[in-house]
Amino acid sequence: MSATAQTGYFFMPEHIILVGASERPHSLGERIFSHLLGSSYQGKITPVNLRHSSVAGIPSYSSLSKIPGQADLVVAVIPPDHYDSLFKACRKKNLRHIILIQDWENLPPESCKNTRSIIQKYHGDELNITVCNSAGIQLPSLNLNIGTQTDYPAGHIALLTGHSTVSRNINHLLNTLHQGASRHISLNYDLSPTTSADWLNRFGHNRHTKVAVIHYNPAENQRELFSAIRHFTRHTPLILLSTHYTDDTNKAILHSLSRHCNFQPVFNNAELEAALKAHLSGIPVITNPTILSDTPIEWLRTTANACELTLNLPTDAPSIRQGCIGSNPTPARIHRLAIEQLQNPHTQALLGIISPDTPDAYSIHQTLDNLAQKTSKPILVSYRFSDGLTRFNTPEEALLTLYFRNQTAYLQQVQNTPAPAKTGRLKTPKSKSIDKAIASGQTELMAEALYLPPCQTQKHNTVQFRFSRHAIYGNILSAHYNGKTEAALPPFTTLDIQRLSQFAELYNTSVLNQFLHSLNTLIHNNQHIGDIILNYNGSQYSSTIIPEIVEKPVAPTTKIPKKAVQTLEQAAAKMQSAAAYLQQKNPAAAEFLRNTGEAASELLHPKTETPEIQNVLAPYPSQTDTFTLPDGNTLHIRALEPEDAEAKQKFVRQLPAADRYTRFMTHTNELPLPTLARLTRPDFHTECTWAAFASDGHIVAVSRYSRINRNECEFGITLAPEARKTGLAGKMMSLIIQTATQQGYQTMNAEILKENTPMLKLAEKSGFTVTPSETDRGLYQASLDLNKWQNSNKNK
Repeated sequence: MSATAQTGYFFMPEHIILVGASERPHSLGERIFSHLLGSSYQGKITPVNLRHSSVAGIPSYSSLSKIPGQADLVVAVIPPDHYDSLFKACRKKNLRHIILIQDWENLPPESCKNTRSIIQKYHGDELNITVCNSAGIQLPSLNLNIGTQTDYPAGHIALLTGHSTVSRNINHLLNTLHQGASRHISLNYDLSPTTSADWLNRFGHNRHTKVAVIHYNPAENQRELFSAIRHFTRHTPLILLSTHYTDDTNKAILHSLSRHCNFQPVFNNAELEAALKAHLSGIPVITNPTILSDTPIEWLRTTANACELTLNLPTDAPSIRQGCIGSNPTPARIHRLAIEQLQNPHTQALLGIISPDTPDAYSIHQTLDNLAQKTSKPILVSYRFSDGLTRFNTPEEALLTLYFRNQTAYLQQVQNTPAPAKTGRLKTPKSKSIDKAIASGQTELMAEALYLPPCQTQKHNTVQFRFSRHAIYGNILSAHYNGKTEAALPPFTTLDIQRLSQFAELYNTSVLNQFLHSLNTLIHNNQHIGDIILNYNGSQYSSTIIPEIVEKPVAPTTKIPKKAVQTLEQAAAKMQSAAAYLQQKNPAAAEFLRNTGEAASELLHPKTETPEIQNVLAPYPSQTDTFTLPDGNTLHIRALEPEDAEAKQKFVRQLPAADRYTRFMTHTNELPLPTLARLTRPDFHTECTWAAFASDGHIVAVSRYSRINRNECEFGITLAPEARKTGLAGKMMSLIIQTATQQGYQTMNAEILKENTPMLKLAEKSGFTVTPSETDRGLYQASLDLNKWQNSNKNK
C-alpha cells in the first residue's frame, strides 16, 4: 500500500515524533511543543533535538535512527536546510508520513524555491509529505494541537485553509457563533505536494463533521479538486471560501461548478458567516419572510431582491404600516403583533428587527426568543447585541442567511434532476471540414463548418454567448444578458441549454442547441479555433469568431555536444553549492553564482511549451465499441451520457421484477428521480458507466462503477433478458475493469445477492475473489485486485 493510502496516521495518531522540539523561548519548536504538551492529547510524543538529551523533561533523541519502534507521524519544525537529511532518515526508518511546519512568510524566497525541489524529489510512494503553515493542525476531538495558534474548541466544522490568517479569522468567527472545529489543517498551498483535494479525500465521512469550510486554491489541479468536492458533498455539506479577486465571469464559473458538485461558494467573511448559519441553524426554506420592525424598513426590498426573496411587509393601520410597528413598541405589543402574524397561514417565518436604541430593546429580544420556543414557524431576530444561529446583527445578514439556505435547497434539487433527452435535428460538424476552415483563416468558413449563423457585425446584441479558453478552468461558455453573467462548462448537456435559455429569456432554443452541440464536437475532436461568439440582437443570430494565435516554439539553432553538456551540468551544480555556502558570508557573490548556474541550466534544458490547461470537468470517455449478438444484431457500446436518463429509466422498467430486485436489492418498478440523476451523471474523473444500445436506441445492458474511496470502487452490471448468455456480460465487465484501472483504483468490489448465481459466476470468471459476506448471510462479497489484473493482462 502506498504512503498516501493510509489516513489513520493523521486522524488517530498514537505516536508523534516532533523533530526540532525546543525550550528556547518563542522559537517555533518551543511554541508547537508547548501546545502539544499543554493539550490533553493522550498519545506518545517523542522530541528530537540535536543538542539536548531531554526537552521539557521528556527524553529526547539526537536522530530518528535512535528512536525505538515506529511512529504514526513525523512533525518537523526544523529549518528547510535540513529537510534533505530528514527525508533520508525517514525513508531509512520507514517513517512514511511527514508534516512540515514552518513560518514560511518570514523566510527568503530562495529558501522556498530550494525547499520545493527537495520535496518533489522525495515525495511519492515511500514518503507522504505535507507542508503546513504555522497554524498547523488541530484535532479537537483528540485534544491535539500541532501549531502556533490557540486550541480550537471542539465542534462540527472541518476547516482546510491555505493561510494562517484565514484559519485565525475563521476560528474567531466560529467563536462568535459558539461553534467549534472537528478538524483543522492549514496547508502551504505553494509548497505542499499533498493538495487540498488530497486532504479532502482523506477527510471522508466523519460523524463529528456537519459542514466543511475549504479555502479555495485556484493554483492546484482543478479537475481533481472539484472531483474531490463532488464526492465529499455526497455525505457532508461544503462551503468553498474564495479570498482571491473574482470578476463576474469567475464567479459565474464557480456557481456553475457548484451546480455540478453541490457546494456553496462564498467570497467574503460576511457570506461565510451567513452560509455557516444557514447550514447549522436548521432554518427551513423561506422565500417570503414577514417583517416586523420598529423603524421604516421598505428600503430592505432592494437587498431582498438581490437575495431572491420577496418580503411581506404587513399593513394593518394604525398598528402596522409596511412592516413598521412604530418607534417605541412595548414587549407586550410586540408579542401580540407577532402572534397575529404567526397565525396567518401565509406567514412562512417572522423576522423581527429591533433598533439598538429602542427602549426595552433587550426585553423585546427576550420576548421574541421565548415566543420562538412555542411556535413551529421560525422567528428570526435582527438585533445588534444578539448572538446565536438565528440571531443577526443586521437585517441584511438575516436575508443573506435565508438566501444561502435557499441556495442549498436549490443545489440539492439540481443534483436530483435528470437531464432531458436531446431533441431536434442536430448537425455534427465534420473534423476535416473544421481543419480545412481553420487552415483557410476565414471566419466565415469556420462558422459554416460548425453549422453556426453567418458572421455579421451587429451594433447591439441583447445576448452574447462566448466560448473561450480560461487560464484556470479550460474551455468555458459565458453568457451575458441584461448586465448579468452566467457560465456553463463542457461537456455541455441539455440541462445547460435549459438554464442558459432561461437566463437569456430565449423561447426558441434550436440555435443555442446547435451551438452547444458543435462546441461539444469541437472539444471532443481536440480542435482549437479561438473565441467563438454567438450573438442575438432580439430578432436574429450572428456569429463572431476570433481565431486563436498559435506561437510556434523556436527550435534550438545549435546542438551542444554531449561531453560539453556534462561539463556544464557539473559546473552549474558546483555554482549552486558554492552559492549556498557563501549566502551568509558574501551575499553578492552568492547571488552572482546562483544566477550564473541557473543561466547554464536554462541553456542546457530550455523551457518547453506550457502544457495545455485541461477542462475542469472530465470529458466523456471517447472509446466506443460494438458487440454482435447471436441473432446477428449489432449493439453500439459507449459511455452513458446525462441525456440517456429517459432510456435508462425505460431499461429499468422493462426488466423483470426479480432482476430489478437482484440489481438494486429492493423492490422497485423504476428508479427514483434523484437516483436516476445520480446514475446518469457520473463524475468521469473517478467513475464511469457503459451502456450497450440496440439500433433503435433502446438500452440492453449497463455496467458501471462508483467510488467508495480513493482506492476502491464498487461495480454493478445489468442485462436485459434477451442479451444474456451471449458473452455481452463479460464484455461489459471488461470495460469497467479497464476504465477503473486507468483511473488509478486498486480494488473493485461488489456485494452480490446469494441467489444471483449468474452474477456470482461472472465475477469468478472475471477474476474476482468471491467470499460470504461477514455482515449479511444473504450476500457474497466480490473483490478484484486491479493491480494484479493489470499485470496479468500485460503478460498476455
